[in-house]
Amino acid sequence: MTRKRDPKAKFSCPYCRSSDTVWRGYRYNEKTKKRMRLCNSCGRKFTPDSMFFRMRFHPDEIKRALELRKKGFSLAEARLRLQREGVRVSRWTISLWEKRYGKKFSQK
Repeated sequence: MTRKRDPKAKFSCPYCRSSDTVWRGYRYNEKTKKRMRLCNSCGRKFTPDSMFFRMRFHPDEIKRALELRKKGFSLAEARLRLQREGVRVSRWTISLWEKRYGKKFSQK
């Protein structure tokens, strides 16, 4: 079985720092499905970190909260809108998301 190399890959193995990696299946989370990579040098599998590493909420929920804040909704109004959509989140959490991701999403 030959492994297909990804020429655009900018991922390096977190264990041996080799850039000789290939896509190797999926890792399923409670909320999402993430692609895994296999290092051809050391043979270990890893998942490249995303912007939403170790976040409890789904990335779409975080993006939705930031969109509401960008449209001018207050923290309480954004929280109520998300609650109507089935997402239970506090105003403080939305505020932290805004500090963490606000600049990244305002540029798009």
